[in-house]
Amino acid sequence: MKISVAPLLKAPVGAQIEYDVVESPVDPRGDNAGLLDADITSIDAEILATHTNPGALIEGDAKANVAEECSRCLKPIETPVRAQFAEQYYATIDVMSGDPKAEPPRDAKIVGSDFRIDLTPLLREEIILATPLAPLCTPDCRGLCETCGRDLNLEPHVHHEAVDDRWAKLEALKDFHPERE
Repeated sequence: MKISVAPLLKAPVGAQIEYDVVESPVDPRGDNAGLLDADITSIDAEILATHTNPGALIEGDAKANVAEECSRCLKPIETPVRAQFAEQYYATIDVMSGDPKAEPPRDAKIVGSDFRIDLTPLLREEIILATPLAPLCTPDCRGLCETCGRDLNLEPHVHHEAVDDRWAKLEALKDFHPERE
């Protein structure tokens, strides 16, 4: 979603404008199609843009659903994610006179000459950062059997380990206790 901050930058410092981004499911051909790169399937964000001396401060709260796999059993799941963010965008051109402004800091996000800000990369980045690293389908997911790969939630079972003859003498050391002898 691209927003025009020209009206905001024409207003006095401290002026604010609210924006809402609601899309469920995210349209692959819409303004927020870039969210699909991060497997974000739906978005509901409230955004507040504030005119600051260097440009526009974008703050907000976003709720999204992210398509993932359970980290234990590999089932596809939808993970609800909530992210809060604040990002300063620096204006490079004065909106009233068209004169260049002071050079922004390195790696700063800038407001281009068209005075539009694309919120999609900001939302995508913040939601990715808030997404759990190891999502679970249920808190008590048992995962996959490490021997045969079957889902332990559906088929609980135990494999008996075969002992390699070369290690059999070491197996006897498990029961050795020098303090008893």
